Amino acid sequence: MPKHEQTIALNNMDTDTALAVGYQAMKNLNWPVQFAGENKLLGNTPKNWKTYGQQILLAVEDNLLTVTSEMGHGESFDVLGKNKKSTEAFAKAFEAAKNTTDSNTIENNKATINTLREATTVTAAREQKEAVEIAEAMNLEGSNLYVTYAIIAINVLVFILMAINGAGIFETNGLVHIKWGSNYSALTLSGDWWRLVTNVFIHFGIIHLLMNMYCLYTVGVYLEPMLGKVKYTVAYLCTGVLASIASLWWHKEGTNSAGASGAIFGMYGLFLALLTTSLIPQKVRQALLQSIGIFIFYNLAYGMKSGVDNAAHIGGLLSGFVIGYIYVLGIKKEKQGQKLQWIVPAVVLLSLGIAYGYLQQNKDIGKFDAVLKEIEAIEEKAIAPLNDTTLTDPELKSKIDSLCYPLWISAETKLKATEQYDISATMHTRAAKLVEYAKLRKEELDIYLKLINTGKSEDLIPQLNDVRKRMNDLGSEIQKL
Repeated sequence: MPKHEQTIALNNMDTDTALAVGYQAMKNLNWPVQFAGENKLLGNTPKNWKTYGQQILLAVEDNLLTVTSEMGHGESFDVLGKNKKSTEAFAKAFEAAKNTTDSNTIENNKATINTLREATTVTAAREQKEAVEIAEAMNLEGSNLYVTYAIIAINVLVFILMAINGAGIFETNGLVHIKWGSNYSALTLSGDWWRLVTNVFIHFGIIHLLMNMYCLYTVGVYLEPMLGKVKYTVAYLCTGVLASIASLWWHKEGTNSAGASGAIFGMYGLFLALLTTSLIPQKVRQALLQSIGIFIFYNLAYGMKSGVDNAAHIGGLLSGFVIGYIYVLGIKKEKQGQKLQWIVPAVVLLSLGIAYGYLQQNKDIGKFDAVLKEIEAIEEKAIAPLNDTTLTDPELKSKIDSLCYPLWISAETKLKATEQYDISATMHTRAAKLVEYAKLRKEELDIYLKLINTGKSEDLIPQLNDVRKRMNDLGSEIQKL
């Protein structure tokens, strides 16, 4: 962080006296001093509405007093030169204090500094003890983030390969995402169960990717060391799967979702669960709870906008919270020297059981969605000859008999088969109306054949218009279902 230092010649002034004068100078500037060492004082400039203040360090060595001003709140640059201004202000105040401070004040300041030294020693010992407790509780010593880095690398690699394949960097192509394994309801529910996992590594655009990877790294810094690589990996994948299930459950009309955010919310939910226990020392718990609370609130609020799969976010958050409490049991036992080998398998089996149960219960929904896609393709093929102005009447008649009629008969057969599906009443109603629509399409073909055979357009054109109006009205009803 930005800092600036300046040295002041002491002209054979002893260390204690120099520090006493420095203390007086800071006091005159209204800069509070918090800590003292053998040859150092540490304080700060005041905070106000427009600045956090700077940390001020005085150090006496080799007949020189070095004053250092440093920004300590994450600033990258000292654009306004505040550090230099602070060191210059101190130098002037030190010179004035040296010439105006009486000997009694100097001695009082020395006594105050000695008291500060004793308090600093106690504070340092306490903070060292707390640091050791935090490091032990969160396993921060000698840990690494290999799994987090691996997950990030996989996501980035998949994104690059998908971009090459035409998925798009900013403007995305949903069809490419389906090809690569997004959570597409019709396919996931009809047998492509693996999409529950693959969609966690697929992103809709580079901003989506970068935001998710940043959030993953932020929480991974704490969770991977604390949980260990196996628990961390299992939690990430399981919350990702359960978030995908939540997305399918919420979007009954169908969805094409993807992204690591469900799993990431799962990790934040897990961390939230850990922070509500005594596993993490109180010293850091409050700050982390506040940080995570802000993250969750902001992202859920942002998820209210269209295009964001908040169902996956909430599903991941809740599943992570539950898994977190299961892990708490295991971690507490481990600290007591016991190993609960069943914890991780239990989390895996529970997650797989929920996923399997949901897919089995809703497999007919996936089959029904697949039938609807087939009907769309059938309609496109069946109406193409009617819109082809290059066909002669005999050619059109042949197409109607050999292609159009069989296609609509096939559509009716497929739709009637869905009567046996375990789907909602709305879906059954939609299928029934599509059967009516197919019959109207066949009625339309009958009129076309009569037009070709008889040429009596005066009588048949009104009939054709009437059929088409009924088709349009029925189509509007179907779209509302």
